[in-house]
Amino acid sequence: ASTAEAKTVQLNAASAPTMAMEMQHGGLAPGMTFALRYEVKEMLGVGGMGMVFKAVDTELGEMIAIKTLKQDILGEDPSALERFKSEIRLARRISHRNVVRTHDLGESAGVYFITMEYVEGRSLKDLIQSRGRLPVPVTLSVAKQMCRALEVAHDEGVIHRDIKPQNMVVQADGVLKVMDFGIARLAKRKSGVTQAGMVVGTPEYMAPEQLMGDEIDARADIYAVGCVLYECLTGKTPITADSVITLIAKVLEEVPIEPRVVNPEVPEVLNQLVMACLAKTADGRPQSALKLHDRLEAIG
Repeated sequence: ASTAEAKTVQLNAASAPTMAMEMQHGGLAPGMTFALRYEVKEMLGVGGMGMVFKAVDTELGEMIAIKTLKQDILGEDPSALERFKSEIRLARRISHRNVVRTHDLGESAGVYFITMEYVEGRSLKDLIQSRGRLPVPVTLSVAKQMCRALEVAHDEGVIHRDIKPQNMVVQADGVLKVMDFGIARLAKRKSGVTQAGMVVGTPEYMAPEQLMGDEIDARADIYAVGCVLYECLTGKTPITADSVITLIAKVLEEVPIEPRVVNPEVPEVLNQLVMACLAKTADGRPQSALKLHDRLEAIG
């Protein structure tokens, strides 16, 4: 994780009481030593599943990020912790320059936490919001790096499930890193819901089959990449709505306005590729991150 978490969450004055309550709940605060090993330096952000801190691993002498997990997430379902440990074991196997490395899962005084590589940079969401939209060459670079990250993850059997600009950090040198592999599946709605019935992710970036709670594969991540590309090129997500229910209905039924209509600078070949990624059925999309990467490479 990274400084991008702070940018993404947009910690304003209104969120300060929430932060204070979370800090009391998790027990972490800047200046303290956590789990007898980590010197907590600063809070980076508050997310849906917990808090993120920058810290020094005193045993290794290096900067890391710590993501604490809200106790109620694991406490609601006895199987959640084992399922999550399994996901983290898989995520730890993903080693690539475009992936924020997951180090370990730990527990201290009842607080479960994940340690991760610390990355200095800005979230892709922040870049899009600050610039309105990104130039086509920058978008192509971002897209190809996303594909490389997903390619290695999918090869390890890990589907991200929550690809979105908030989960990507862009370093000063232009290198993009994808965060939170293995974490999305923790966001289970209720105990007793089958895996096929779990809806995990952020609705604006979720494939139709994912929104319906169907079994998904790597092509759900490809759909999300299409949403991110669309947002990079136009400054907005492909489908917008005033409520989640309306959004879901529109994702299932409505074809987005083509990005080239919104931004005439988008080449037709890229326009068509983005629309292919946004196909309503998985069979209509590029069938792997590698194939998508190769098509992007051919564009530029």
